[in-house]
Amino acid sequence: MGESVYWYKDKTPPGEPLRGTTTSDVVVVGGGMAGLTCAQALAASGVDVTVIERDFCGAGASGRSSGFITPDSELSLSDLVDKLGDKRGQSLWEFAKSGLERIRATIAAHAIDCDYHVQDSLFIARSARAYRKVVEREHQVHTSLGYHTTLYDRASIQAVVRSPGYFGGVRYGGTFGINSYRYCHALRNALARQGVRIFERTPAIRFSHDGVETPHGAAAARTIAVFTDSNLPALGLAAPAVHGVQATLSISQPLGEDEIRSIFPESNLMVWDTDLIYQYFRITGEKRMLIGAGDVGSLYLQSAAGSRRRIVRKQRRYLARHFPSLKLAFEHTWSGIIGVSKDFAPVVGRQEALRNVYFAGAAAGLPWAAALGEYVARKITDGRDELDELFSPDRSFVVGRRLQRAVGKAAGFALSHASEKL
Repeated sequence: MGESVYWYKDKTPPGEPLRGTTTSDVVVVGGGMAGLTCAQALAASGVDVTVIERDFCGAGASGRSSGFITPDSELSLSDLVDKLGDKRGQSLWEFAKSGLERIRATIAAHAIDCDYHVQDSLFIARSARAYRKVVEREHQVHTSLGYHTTLYDRASIQAVVRSPGYFGGVRYGGTFGINSYRYCHALRNALARQGVRIFERTPAIRFSHDGVETPHGAAAARTIAVFTDSNLPALGLAAPAVHGVQATLSISQPLGEDEIRSIFPESNLMVWDTDLIYQYFRITGEKRMLIGAGDVGSLYLQSAAGSRRRIVRKQRRYLARHFPSLKLAFEHTWSGIIGVSKDFAPVVGRQEALRNVYFAGAAAGLPWAAALGEYVARKITDGRDELDELFSPDRSFVVGRRLQRAVGKAAGFALSHASEKL
């Protein structure tokens, strides 16, 4: 099965690569959600910015995303609180929410046409045990910290998701879905109109105190900010702390209104379940079913070519089990590699040998990526540092560097993630 990224049907040819030398205050490496948001925040502060992107803006994880704009990612609010305590856990939840609101404000400010649709989030239980241990706990933590949620048990959940296979769920609002590639492309164009120099098809080859060397020139700057997510290690940054995990997304043919209401009787929702390697789905603005999934055999591989067909079969079985009357034909299927840390929290740091090089990654969610971009921009302009300890690539992990070297990086991340989730 070949790859066909649905969002790229609107893709335009990449911009020109950098040839010769350009000079600015800051060069941002990476044209995804984090890099573009960093450039946006810097430019708003009067900083002269250049962005370089090795392919085209939105070519990586950001543009291949499911477009779920929710603060929940690999780390739910209850995960954050249970790990860090109420105060610090809530501070990270609010950090992710700030990224969500940054995306929403940018869409409004630039009138971005990116299939923006307000949809509540629904975290749904696939077993009675998951409902008691995970979903009810999530509702309890939200309520205790002053956030409004709605808890559904097995009987009431069918009022919002018409499937007998779920055991309950917790729902909250303020979230939305987008076409993530279209958002990145539109933000790229808005920044260019504001005077930010953007060069696509321009990979970074080497960093120095003077800027970034590229294949056909150089981006001279006193400060470098790198947002290449799972590719940070390839540039010599955060190598032990960041690895790529992959998920496969499929999107259906347009559905009729009766078909959509057979899934969501009340209103469309963004849904993910309690499985360890979870499934997630939503209805796009074009009335298509978008579903994402992965499996243990492919999660830590860096190529999806051999596993895509298997995961699509898993997606079909999942939908057939939960919505047996729904007959779907997938029109596009693609995979994406997302950078993660061993405890799922982001990574932010500075290169030891070149202190002018800042980097951030492992956001595991578009709102987190947007918040990271703004965080690094404020580090550069104002010295922001209140989350540095939590985001340090040198923080303590359950699986340390010595064990990771012994078992291999993929196995080390798998062991660490299992310890975090189980």
